[in-house]
Amino acid sequence: MSTINKKLVINLEENSQNSYIDGVGILLRLLDNIIKDSQNQKFRCIKMDNKIIKEKLLSLSGAKLLLIEIGFVEQDNGQLVLSSNILIATLKKYRDFIAERLEIVKSSPSSSSTSKKVEQASTSEATKSTEVCKVKEIPKLTKTFHSRTAFPRVLKTSNSFLQSLETYSDNVMQYEDKELQAYGLSLIPVETLKLKASENLRKIQKMVLVGKYNEEEPWLTDLLLEELTAWFKSSFFRWINALTCTVCGNEKTQLVNTTVENGTRVENYSCCQRIFKFYRYNDIEKLLQTRSGRCGEFANCFTFFCRCLGFDARFVYFSGDHVWTEVYSHSKRQWIHIDPSENVVNAPLMYEHGWKRSISYAIAFSFDDVQDVTWRYSSDHSKVLSNRTSCSERDLLSTIFLLRRKRQENFSEKHKKYLTKRALLELVELMVAKEPTEDERRGRTSGSLMWRLERGECNNNNFYIFSALPNEKTNKEFNLRYSCSQNLYQRFLKENGTENIITQEKNWETCHYLSENIFRKLEHDWKMVYLARREGTDNASITWKFDFSKDNLTIKSIKFKCETKSYENSKIEIIFKNENCRQRVMNVEDLIGCDKFTISIKMSGGKGDIAWQHTQLFRQGKDSNQFPFELNIKFN
Repeated sequence: MSTINKKLVINLEENSQNSYIDGVGILLRLLDNIIKDSQNQKFRCIKMDNKIIKEKLLSLSGAKLLLIEIGFVEQDNGQLVLSSNILIATLKKYRDFIAERLEIVKSSPSSSSTSKKVEQASTSEATKSTEVCKVKEIPKLTKTFHSRTAFPRVLKTSNSFLQSLETYSDNVMQYEDKELQAYGLSLIPVETLKLKASENLRKIQKMVLVGKYNEEEPWLTDLLLEELTAWFKSSFFRWINALTCTVCGNEKTQLVNTTVENGTRVENYSCCQRIFKFYRYNDIEKLLQTRSGRCGEFANCFTFFCRCLGFDARFVYFSGDHVWTEVYSHSKRQWIHIDPSENVVNAPLMYEHGWKRSISYAIAFSFDDVQDVTWRYSSDHSKVLSNRTSCSERDLLSTIFLLRRKRQENFSEKHKKYLTKRALLELVELMVAKEPTEDERRGRTSGSLMWRLERGECNNNNFYIFSALPNEKTNKEFNLRYSCSQNLYQRFLKENGTENIITQEKNWETCHYLSENIFRKLEHDWKMVYLARREGTDNASITWKFDFSKDNLTIKSIKFKCETKSYENSKIEIIFKNENCRQRVMNVEDLIGCDKFTISIKMSGGKGDIAWQHTQLFRQGKDSNQFPFELNIKFN
């Protein structure tokens, strides 16, 4: 169910009573016209230079901000145009709440006192609607997308692939616009992200002191980057598979064709004999308003946000129809891969091994450099070379040098030397092919299931197998638990009444063996989190595998906790299987004596369009410290 930003509606009441009544009356008429005839393009456009609109509506403090929040997008021609993917039901909610507030103000002798009383009563609900993403007044920016990205062309080639590289190199220059950066920075909850990063750093430092953290201690900036990535994916930007029909609510409208309007690619979707347009903006200013798109829009806007926070960041073009971000980590002295549409940090081999993509070209662009980073994203460099057929290696190298010179022509010699040294060190790093981690073997999560299946990117076979660690063998015990709120696995030992964590892994996917149609659902409104079936699927399953045979450890006692929720006629089935005899057993205690086993959970059933949500694993509050999944084993 769509929510509306009641706080912004209430904020209009800070204007004088007469101005408020006049302006809101115009706004209601505009919304009524659209609701009555949603396909009339005349009603969906607001001319900002219109005398009445300018003097009565837009003169209200907060009015333009509210229009943007409702779904209007500012165009270069001076119009506000309602996005085609805004549901009429959402407009009706805004219309009804605005009308309700108007009646309250009209019946009050003092609009300011009324506003304060009702605002206090509505604080909880209004605040809830603005928690997802901070909204700021849209500043008047002096430059257009064209003026931010127009530079003299230096390439003389007719090769379209090489020409596209210069376009990408020019486009990232919009990230450096100071006005745009100021606006972007105002949208990021910097202090909140810093606080979370600091809390995580303190936890790690405590683990370091007691010898429970085996990796190099991260810098605060590294953890801040992780928090920014998670916030951007979960709270700021929204993935779009296809446009929703504003007539019938169908979320699977059909793509008819792709056109170009004013230099912007437009996907046209059809339903109920009407066309809905999805604009694929490259303009950051537009993306800060729409806050939606696919991987291109995700990476474009996220890389810009990284620049707003002062990170050395670059936009990475991948010839396999995907893009992402790289950020330079000064603590690690290397570039870190970040995929904002996946909320993934530092898993460069994910595309080759998890998504099963063929790797040919990955080129990184920033305001001060261009680099061929293809080799970071493959563990088979010889195969990559055979895939690269868009141009000769000589021409590619020449192009990169020309574009690099173009970006650095006004830099000091000292800065040029620094960049050259960093690029050479990176090339040395890229020469070494690496093996994929378990994280990098996972399939894609962004986009609908059907969308990913059609692209062959829905691999759910992780094949992780639990075995005993040295201290678990010594203590003859194995303890595993998972927190859905923290999205964290922990293995621990019980010693003298205390629990000592010996290892932990982020993300539910990292330690499972097999899964099908499973994802981690975060409910922002109810502040709950759980594992669920993917939307639109009838069945789902997940399996964990355990093998202690190599260490001659057999189960002496076993306890298992698994909290589940099922609604309507849905079904959740927990299956224990003794892998020694390949037999299913009725109870977890029947695994005593074996050294290899699996635990599987199957989910099915439910009613209606949200049947997928009627089976839930490990449901808990998003801030909970509990572990709804736990396995405790004592060995003989």
